[in-house]
Amino acid sequence: MHQDGQFDRFAKSHDAVFDQVHGTSAFFPFHRRFVLEFENIGRQIDPDFVVPYWDSTRDYRRPADSPILRGGTLGGNGQGPDACVSDGIQGGWVVSFPNRHCLQRSFNQGNSIMPWIPAEVISSFVQGDDDLAGFREHIEFSIHGAVHLGLGGDASTPFAPNDFFFYMHHANIDRLWWLWQNGQNTPFKYNGPGAFGEARLDDPIPQDHTVELGHGSVKSVMVLGYNDICYSYDSAPAPPNDYPGGSNTKSANTTFAELPIFSGSSVAAGNPLELARIRKALNEQHMLRDYFPRSALLGPPTREEIAEPSDVSRCECLKKKARILYPARMSESWIRMHGFNAERVEQLYQEACRLIDLLNNGTYISPY
Repeated sequence: MHQDGQFDRFAKSHDAVFDQVHGTSAFFPFHRRFVLEFENIGRQIDPDFVVPYWDSTRDYRRPADSPILRGGTLGGNGQGPDACVSDGIQGGWVVSFPNRHCLQRSFNQGNSIMPWIPAEVISSFVQGDDDLAGFREHIEFSIHGAVHLGLGGDASTPFAPNDFFFYMHHANIDRLWWLWQNGQNTPFKYNGPGAFGEARLDDPIPQDHTVELGHGSVKSVMVLGYNDICYSYDSAPAPPNDYPGGSNTKSANTTFAELPIFSGSSVAAGNPLELARIRKALNEQHMLRDYFPRSALLGPPTREEIAEPSDVSRCECLKKKARILYPARMSESWIRMHGFNAERVEQLYQEACRLIDLLNNGTYISPY
């Protein structure tokens, strides 16, 4: 795909519609369709090709140590005066958009990367936001920007699709959107500023035809597993048995209360004992209903779910607990490039920090 110019095409296409698909509700549907089209082209070369999602919350403390950024996978930081990627499957790549240059990465803290967004914060967005406009701001102003800025180089530009990380990152953003959709009473919630005015389900998906994204509307990509949106996620609900026929239809058979408390991330997913301990601590701190309302539907854990630790072991455990780290702020240049409201970005950042403070100052112990 690199040799036949597909990365150049996708980078050019993304750059052309950049202002329409960032800072608007088109952010989610455009990238869902865009990554799927990249995957479809890959399947023309290899029928087994898929774009895996990169759950960056697994790596949030020390992103540069992620196995994704090693020589056997996507390669690490750029080297030399031009910050060229020299190892991994993309080592030595030269791309042609917007001009001929080596694929570049420049980590935002020298040879390391500032902390990304912890799973607890992301889960509070997935569980707590009731409309798409608010959820989109939370995601776009946090995990979306943090990963792009952390890698730097091409990743921090409108032509980020030059780097394969882009597709893995946006597959994860799409997974989080699907999780959020399944927590609503309909998968068709779509509001806020759109690409062409107020967001509407019958809006066309922005495209410049460098990459053909079809003629479907936003509504055509809202439910996974139907028409040509033929995929799902291992850590998210399966597609519904019957295609939702209207805006009042529940999107899936799985209720959000049955989902992993932290969006399917890392060690807590699928571990009933760990999840019970998490719920217990959050319930003691009176945080379940305020920050994790979907998980609050499960109620506090029962004695059968978790054995009470002794006072001594509990005290020792709290002494050793690793504090949840504050994420890096978005840079001023990134905020300007996207046309974001800087005050709103800072407001949401402070909200995330307050949640982290509450978690750090109580009995909650992060498994991440």
